[in-house]
Amino acid sequence: MNLRRYRSIIGIIVAMLLLLTAVNPALGMVNVTDEPQPAGQQDAEYAYVRFSDPPIASYDGTVNGYEKTKPSKGQKINLTSPAAKKYGNRLEAQRDNYKKWLAKHLPQVQVVTEYSVTYNGLGLKLNGASLNDIKAGPGAVETGYSKTYRKTMSRSTGLIDAPPLWEALGGQADAGAGIKVGVIDSGIDQAHPFLQPNAGMEMPEGFPKGDERFTSNKVIVAKVFHQDPWQTAQAVESHGTHVAGTVAGKAGTMPTLGNSPLSGVAPGAYLGNYNVFPGDVDSAKSLFIAKAVEEAVADGMDVLNLSLGGTPHKGADLLDMTVNAATEAGVVVVISAGNEGPGNYTVGSPGTADKVITVAATTNSHTFAMFLENAALEGGRTLATTGTDGGKVTEPITGELDVWSKYAGGDSLACTPISDTPLAGKIALIQRGSCTFTTKINNAAAAGATAVVIYQNVNAAPIPMSSDGATIPAVMIGKDAGALLSELSDAQDHTVTITYPPSEENVEPNLVADFTSWGPTPNYTLKPDVAAPGVNIYSSVVGGGYEMYQGTSMAAPHVAGSAALLLANSRKHNFEWGPDEVKAALMGTAVDATGSVLGVDAIDPLKVGAGIIDLERATNPAAMAFPSSLSFGLVRPVGNFTYEMVVTLTNPTDEAQVYQIQGDSNVQVSEESIMLEPGASSDIIVTVANRNAQTGTPELVRGYITVTSEAGDIRIPYLYVIDYNR
Repeated sequence: MNLRRYRSIIGIIVAMLLLLTAVNPALGMVNVTDEPQPAGQQDAEYAYVRFSDPPIASYDGTVNGYEKTKPSKGQKINLTSPAAKKYGNRLEAQRDNYKKWLAKHLPQVQVVTEYSVTYNGLGLKLNGASLNDIKAGPGAVETGYSKTYRKTMSRSTGLIDAPPLWEALGGQADAGAGIKVGVIDSGIDQAHPFLQPNAGMEMPEGFPKGDERFTSNKVIVAKVFHQDPWQTAQAVESHGTHVAGTVAGKAGTMPTLGNSPLSGVAPGAYLGNYNVFPGDVDSAKSLFIAKAVEEAVADGMDVLNLSLGGTPHKGADLLDMTVNAATEAGVVVVISAGNEGPGNYTVGSPGTADKVITVAATTNSHTFAMFLENAALEGGRTLATTGTDGGKVTEPITGELDVWSKYAGGDSLACTPISDTPLAGKIALIQRGSCTFTTKINNAAAAGATAVVIYQNVNAAPIPMSSDGATIPAVMIGKDAGALLSELSDAQDHTVTITYPPSEENVEPNLVADFTSWGPTPNYTLKPDVAAPGVNIYSSVVGGGYEMYQGTSMAAPHVAGSAALLLANSRKHNFEWGPDEVKAALMGTAVDATGSVLGVDAIDPLKVGAGIIDLERATNPAAMAFPSSLSFGLVRPVGNFTYEMVVTLTNPTDEAQVYQIQGDSNVQVSEESIMLEPGASSDIIVTVANRNAQTGTPELVRGYITVTSEAGDIRIPYLYVIDYNR
């Protein structure tokens, strides 16, 4: 149902097509290399074509002779039903007709993927043909180039309040049992100790699927999606294995660091490996990601996690429509917001899709770190995190600190080499920014340095660095400590010591991360939806080890695991929750971030959506709002226009409730108080009340509508954009 009710839409559609001409790319995993990586770029070699009929997951029964295949609210799609098979045959006939036309008119074009469940179309390798060429085929209504996407548990489970729900589900070890979570990423190391099945965990009926060499009674699917036919589903790069550990790592697993056992959010859940970044591949085409989504839905996954992203764009393309259709099929889809913050309009695609749950990142409560010691520092020491592989510190280091900028004409970043070896035998001090950590470290090594200290360029805690390929060890420290060390006088002691081994240290939790992407989307809709821990997340990596990663890639699996727990709980109590209910429960009950690493407003829907998820509250929400956030789009500051949206408020409790609904100075509500019996619903009209633009640039007006009752409270974030020039 379309919940928007604009009384006057003259000019609105045109206005919605306007977009700021410059938006930053958004990635799903924090760029711990510090390299500005392009994402979401068009690939003129591969394209897609869409046909007019909706896919099976979205078909509502409007074609004569074909029954509805879209599942009812709270249900999953049944692809084996007679209706789904009959309608699927109709879509197949459309594709076959188009393929016959291709063979005759464009024989050089190859069909590389076919879609029917979550998208109705084909993926093509053009081999010199153009978009206009392929759009001339029978039934084609849209074409576009494939885009490129990149990859975007220690105490973090406590920060989202998972333990009470574990208890409600019969204990931590099996929490989430029976739920299947598809991880569309770089594969899952099924042999990892953190990803072993619980005692008594059996392969569900109809599984395993895919390459059984890489499956287990825990990882029940292993499939690969890539244009190179020799690639396999095996996990080579660790990103997907790290994500999988956060989703469903085995409770009680002892890691290599720290004294506390690890657990995923939903330890009892099954995992599906849908590898779109096989081998050493670091980017994936939207054609193959969309196919992975479609197969995951067809395989019966209950939840999908996509910790990946690309450049946001106007409208909806292949991948946006695919993930939206997956939710219509009854699957909860969770996507990372991106790591191109701070700054508005930086949420990445497909996290811009309206039906999915898009996740921002907040800080964890601890890290594993060493210390850098020098007499000039407060207390004589400061926290220091190290790099990976070549850049990792493996023993104590002591030496004389020297500042890179002294030999580089004032440049502190070390992105460009300097001549000779003026840093011979010394430890180089370099500022973060502009190029990869590996580039900085190796430039310092070429100048004679024996180690590197990199200091933050923002007021944020030091992070573990990705420094694969570095030739000397390195650590990161905070901005203030780095600035102090860079200004040591000749009379002061320049000797520094890097301690070893690392220890577990507390840091401030629930702060909005400095890198997390901000909304709105290019379509002026509100994203992200919620936030979760995404900094210093300790989880599994390929080969049996553990590493700390950070990024919205690490925040998303906290929400995917949470969705698995909520679905398991709803099945236990016969709630029949689906994607809409899970999203409503997580958003409505989310709580405020306590602050921001950057010092900006942390209670802001454009940074954290509804807030940080709280599983104990989400298990028994006092109310549910559909939709769970309100995006009015562009509004005019003058003229006789009324901008309204309808939100349906539902009482999910066992008792009648009187709800008090309160807007603010920017929005008005049609009902300030309503009484709802258990299971009952009522529509509330929300109207834009303040259109007084203060500047000549678009104003992003956002806030929260609150709903309170004796059972508790929820809130509904909203957004509208006042365009002074409309």
